[in-house]
Order: sequence, then C-alpha cells, then structure tokens
Amino acid sequence: MTLFKPTEVQKLALRLVKGGAKHILLFGGSRSGKTTVLVMVMVFRAIRFAGSRHLICRLRAKDARSSVLRETLLPALMNTVGSNGFRYLTHESMITLFNGSEIWIGGLGDREQADKILGHEYNTIYFNEISQLSYLAVTTAYSRLAMRTPGCRNLFLYDCNPGSPLHWAHTIFIRKKQFLTGAALIKPELYTSMMLNPADNKEHLADDYISDVLDAMPEKQKARFRDGLWVKADGVIYEQFDEAMILNSADMPAEYDRIAAGQDFGLNITNVKIGWVGECIYVIADYGAFNMTTKSFNDELTARGWFAIEPDGFGFPVYCDPAGGERLQEITGGVKANNSVESGIDFINAKIERGQFYVAAGCTGILSEVWDYCRDEGGEIIKVNDHFLDALRYAIFSDIQRGVIAQ
Repeated sequence: MTLFKPTEVQKLALRLVKGGAKHILLFGGSRSGKTTVLVMVMVFRAIRFAGSRHLICRLRAKDARSSVLRETLLPALMNTVGSNGFRYLTHESMITLFNGSEIWIGGLGDREQADKILGHEYNTIYFNEISQLSYLAVTTAYSRLAMRTPGCRNLFLYDCNPGSPLHWAHTIFIRKKQFLTGAALIKPELYTSMMLNPADNKEHLADDYISDVLDAMPEKQKARFRDGLWVKADGVIYEQFDEAMILNSADMPAEYDRIAAGQDFGLNITNVKIGWVGECIYVIADYGAFNMTTKSFNDELTARGWFAIEPDGFGFPVYCDPAGGERLQEITGGVKANNSVESGIDFINAKIERGQFYVAAGCTGILSEVWDYCRDEGGEIIKVNDHFLDALRYAIFSDIQRGVIAQ
C-alpha cells in the first residue's frame, strides 16, 4: 500500500522545500493535507540523511502525539520503512530510524517538555499549528536548528489554520515584515508560504466533508476552515477592538496622569505597561520572554528602562498574577493583582466600546493576541496565547479597583 499520493497542489507545496527558503509555511483550511505534506518531508529527510535529527512540536505534547504522531507520522513510517525500520521510545517521545536518524515529538507549552526537546540540536524543526504558539516560544526554539549533517540543508517548517491578520505569522510570511519592529524583512527570500485548502484535497476526503461540514459552518469559521483566510476568530472576546485604535508613537500622549503595569508568570512570561489620560487607557509598551527566570526577566526590564520614574521619585505599581507566589518579590513594584477575569474583561470591553482604549503600534504582544482571544462554544475562555492579555487585564482592572485613577 502507498501512503501518500499527493494532489497537484500538494506537489507544488513539496517543491517549496526544494527552493532556497529556510522558513516554509503551509496555511489554509481544515483537512487540506498540510500536516501530511510536512510530515512526509520530514520522513524523507530523516531517511535520506543518516544520523540526522528532526523535531515536531506544537503547544502541548499530548496534542502533538495524538494528532501528528499517531494519525500521520507512524502510518507514514509504516508505509516507507516498515515496522522493523524504526523504533518508537514512548517514554522519550522519540523515534529512531534504521539509519540512526531521530524524530522527536514534543510540546513548547510545558517547561519540562520544552527543556527536554530544546536540549538537542536538529536539522529540521516543524512547528505544527502555529496559531497556538507564541512568537516568543518559536523564536526561542530557533537556536536549536544547529545540527550539522553532511548534505542536509537545515529547515524550519510551519503549518496552521490561519489566525487573525495581526498574528505574527501573517506579519512575517504574508506581509513580509519583521514582527517586533514592522520593518521589512532583511532577507524576505528566506520566508515562503502557500495556501492549501480542502477543495485542493477532495480526493482524500469523505464525499460530504466540504458540503455538509465546512459549508455549514458560521461565516467566520467557514472563512478560516474552508477558505483558509486570515480572519478574526469566532467568539472573539474583544470583538470591537479596531485597527483605528492602534497608534503610532507620535500619536501617543506625551504625559500620563498615571502609569501602571501588569505581570504574568509562566513559561511565557510577560509584562504590559499602561497609562491613563483622564478616562482613556493607553497601552504604552509590552515585553515578553520564553523560559526565563523571573529575576532575569525583571533585570531585563530594568536594563530597558522599564521602571524609569519621574524626578519626584514616585514609581508605579506592577500588578502581578496572584498565583505567582514568591515571584512577586522579584518584580520591581510588584503587588498582587485583582484576578476577577470576567469583571476585568467587561471593564476593558466597555472602554473599547466607548473609544477610550488605544494601543501603541509597537505592542506586538498585545496586538498578536487581541483578535485570537476567544471563547469556545460553551462560553469558556480558550487558554491559548493569552499571556499578554492576562497581564493587560491585571494592570487595568487592578488599578481601577484600587481607586487611584485620576479623575
């Protein structure tokens, strides 16, 4: 049995790998064959280059194992090298091929898992479903694409169902801009992308999948999962946030009545600084890091002049995730935040609706999350890529609850 008979569009996607790009993104609708194409690329590379090492990662290791390993990778190996051609070490989440090559599977959302998989060097790193991965996590993993295997050109591979037009992947691959600065990519030829949609993969789908499943979805989901478009997610919490609320530095206030900040802890550690002018909120700056200690993070903020204060010596409060425990003591000005999630969201939404909420264009963390921050069908907040928005809520709602807003 032959596992993979690529469609004409998938053949075009495979050709991208043979080009000169180092970063290759396949994006588009559901069940369009993106993962299959990239897994087969990785399998062929592992077979061709003996002793090479390759990584497949997504946010959670369990999702990588269930959706990529079991549904795509293991069947691919069974049909290319056979059951005797590889060995899967479940306790390591690693596959060893007959020629000494290795394929690792892991998640970047768990510290222990991240430390394990980022403790090695690779010839290929495949970021699966990057709509769930922060820019910080992905770029931290970049340094691990450093293994030297004769004849093997090292590659980054990516796939996703498109997120919002403010997502970091859209900025880099579609707009050809640097995510953090907005400047043009220095070497745009190293970044290439291609859209694959279910209609391009009809011969591998159930006859009624497109007509009865995808065509029946609500408009936003249909645009994303059928048509592969970059749109706001369905159920966006800050639905009324508009690009007109994004201000260039020259349009931001020169002075603020009061400044505060919010701090979120975790593998993705973030800080967001806000300022008040009357009843208006301005998001002045944000900064984040991946897998950094709290002390090192605070030292970095200090080095960046984050905590610079007025001549009168008055600093500003940094409202920290109350679950942070002793880590609060390592943050300059750190105090416990009010973590009333729904009340905080309602307050921010009210500010947005009244035209009293603005974000500096340089706040790429906030902007990359704001249109992908949403609820599931049961009304629960989807806890993916919300680190900057949690810090934002700590800053805003904790400050207003303390009754210190200038009137």
